[in-house]
Amino acid sequence: MTSNIMEQYIKNTKVFINNFTKIFFAENYNEKISNEYIDTYIDARIYNFGETSQRFFYRRIYFSLMEKKIKLEENKELDKSIVEKNLKLYQFIFFIDGVRPITDIDEFITSMYEKRLTKFELDNSRGLKERMSKLIKNYIKEKEEFSKKYETEDFSLNISKYILIDNTYKVDLDYNFKIPYIYSNEVVQEVYNEGIINEDKLIIEYILLTFVCIKDIDKGDFETKYLVDFANTLYEKQNKLKQSLRLIENPAMQDKVYLKIKFSDFESNKEMIYSLMKDGFKFAIIIDNTFSPTVINIKKLAVFEYLIVPSGIKCYEKIKNYETKITNTIIYE
Repeated sequence: MTSNIMEQYIKNTKVFINNFTKIFFAENYNEKISNEYIDTYIDARIYNFGETSQRFFYRRIYFSLMEKKIKLEENKELDKSIVEKNLKLYQFIFFIDGVRPITDIDEFITSMYEKRLTKFELDNSRGLKERMSKLIKNYIKEKEEFSKKYETEDFSLNISKYILIDNTYKVDLDYNFKIPYIYSNEVVQEVYNEGIINEDKLIIEYILLTFVCIKDIDKGDFETKYLVDFANTLYEKQNKLKQSLRLIENPAMQDKVYLKIKFSDFESNKEMIYSLMKDGFKFAIIIDNTFSPTVINIKKLAVFEYLIVPSGIKCYEKIKNYETKITNTIIYE
């Protein structure tokens, strides 16, 4: 089955923080406390759970960690001193994981190790600073190179902002290889956007888009949304449908990615679409000539955040007249 890149990215982050915590605290490492903080950090860092009114991203994450600290201190079986020190450890993790910028990595590691001895009052250990340095630098390098294994010169994403719609972008997959001149551009586009080729290119599109979303999340950008293509031929191919959607089957991706589907396809596959929505997937509905723009029918589309209205459809003007009754975000194309 197709792997989920976002889940692998999150796993890599969890593994690093756990290993870093083990090395940092040595014999004072507490697995339960460490795991509690890691889960809270991922929830705030990746999924944007918790307090969101804080202006700075690291403060939003820290607020969630502080709440976790209060809950952990209610457990009388846990050492409050270890709970407190585990929280303080995240002042370093914020820099290592890119929440806050590092000016000089070697100076940072030296300062961190000195604080480990003085502020955390932990014992010195031969070779420990070198092991910590290697672990940190390897993680930063692996994080920077994470997307390179999926890079391709043959395809690229064309991402363009929808006019007058805040934080919303249209995504298309462009091919960068030459097609023999014996084929007209119309024929090439028809083949490229239909059937099996169209289905397969979605996998490439979703993979490349995952890295765009990861970069957004790394910067604390949870507002930007992407509207991407979906192949209507997948409705009758359950295995391939699952394979394609598996790539974005993660709350972090599902919060940012909307699959574009035609109204006629929605009408023909309502049960499946509603089931996918229950699983966290989001859709943007494209109005076509099968749609009758009555108030009742428009209200039925309230479950979709985005309503895409192509300029060539018959009911284009009628929908514009109903704008005040439409709760969706309307995109006119």
